[in-house]
Amino acid sequence: MLACSMLFGLTLATGVSHAADQQNIQRIGLSLPMTGTASLLAGQFLQGARLAVEELKPGGAVELVVADDGCDTAIAELAAADLKNAGIAIATGYLCNEAAFAAVRGMRSTGIAILVAGARSERLLKDRGRENWNVWRMSPADRDAAALAAQRLSARWRGRPWAIVDDGTAYGRTFADEFRAMMEEAGQPPQFADNFRPAQSTQSGLVRRLRSSGVTAVFIAASAEDLAVIAGNMRQAEASFELAGGPTFDLLPWIEQAKDIPDGLLAVIEPQPVTLSQARELTEKLAEREIEPESYVYLGYAALQIAIAALRDNPAATNAALAETVFQTVLGNIDFDADGRNRVNPYELQIWQDGAFRPAPPEPAESAR
Repeated sequence: MLACSMLFGLTLATGVSHAADQQNIQRIGLSLPMTGTASLLAGQFLQGARLAVEELKPGGAVELVVADDGCDTAIAELAAADLKNAGIAIATGYLCNEAAFAAVRGMRSTGIAILVAGARSERLLKDRGRENWNVWRMSPADRDAAALAAQRLSARWRGRPWAIVDDGTAYGRTFADEFRAMMEEAGQPPQFADNFRPAQSTQSGLVRRLRSSGVTAVFIAASAEDLAVIAGNMRQAEASFELAGGPTFDLLPWIEQAKDIPDGLLAVIEPQPVTLSQARELTEKLAEREIEPESYVYLGYAALQIAIAALRDNPAATNAALAETVFQTVLGNIDFDADGRNRVNPYELQIWQDGAFRPAPPEPAESAR
């Protein structure tokens, strides 16, 4: 009995006897926050994972073993033990850093490959070699977003005075520092830098300081809600800047204050899976089954595409397959480097128009490359 787990037996028809099925069965572990604040995302991920197993029909049989990690370290440690005891061949899911760290520590001695789909901690990969963790992270790093932002905005803002501001949080400061360093390396340091207290009802003081600085563009490392407050204050002050930011802005379409966001806002975000050409077939299947095309459904499907394609007879061979294969998924290609990091940067520069994000056209300097 799995103390903190739910066992979803999904034995697929393979054209062999039931006894042979049992001999060929391979178990894929899913560590997901089935309870807690992220349970909705976990449910969507599980929908995609189960659909992938059903659609891909791997040889032999595959069984999904789902453990509730609760996005909590103590619960995740129990979940990791349950998955290890269930005899899984590979594990995926891991939407939260707490669950990912519990897994790599708890399953290190087994050699079982751990495919992290959601957690983004850089330390998972920095400590990988020293700790002998068999971890592979398909989720991108925040540094990937900063790199794409610097690549695109260094061309767009060439010769323009620009500012960088952050909300003072660990995330905001780190993201701002990474972007700033890359822009400085490109020979385009900011003319003005500032920070502000997050989650305030007004940022009029910040807007006044930006106006006084003489900049025409501002990079904001903060939440979508704080961006909306800044944009509202800009409108009231009749101030005009080209605004840009990072992945946190992908929540804009779902917040009430989005009405204050001017057309032309730039954001480095991952494209919505429903817009991807390689996901069209899955999108059609979801529509047929009346399943909402939520991003985490696609993420669960993609994670199982990789897990099933990498499955071998033993952990060492499975890890070798993860190291050597370029996996084609509904989210695009996934290609792991020697550190377990996905080489493919999924971020793109998008522009806010009529209440939605759309791909931003390249600058002439970029098109000429």
